[in-house]
Amino acid sequence: MRTRHDRREPHRLGKLLAAVGVLFTLWACGPVYIPVPPPSQISFTSEDLVDATGTTHHLWITAGGPDPAAAGATFFVFDRERNAGVIAGANPDGSFVAPPFEGTLGDHVDLYYRDPRGRSSGTTCRLLGPDTPYAPLCPP
Repeated sequence: MRTRHDRREPHRLGKLLAAVGVLFTLWACGPVYIPVPPPSQISFTSEDLVDATGTTHHLWITAGGPDPAAAGATFFVFDRERNAGVIAGANPDGSFVAPPFEGTLGDHVDLYYRDPRGRSSGTTCRLLGPDTPYAPLCPP
């Protein structure tokens, strides 16, 4: 004859197997990735610089508005057509102003940032130009 203790044994074993299954599923999925949004509120301003030979260089300055997710981040600004770019550090509020770089009106400029924890944001592409208030997105 089965005792009361014997009847509970399969139920306990089932609970244990279910718990192990849940733990295995969580382990197999790995860490949860929370994407970092790409920079927004991007604007460009231009200025001309005449060098010692009299050649005029059209320079662009990139700025981004405050973004708490980008506080203390490093911003990367890359002009695709010229295959060149600049790097800038963010302010405590996540805003930034990058050093000037040469470019041509309409160039495709990729921007992203790496936060202090080493996570990179998505990349956004903006058309180089003095559009206000913010530079337009590149066409698809």
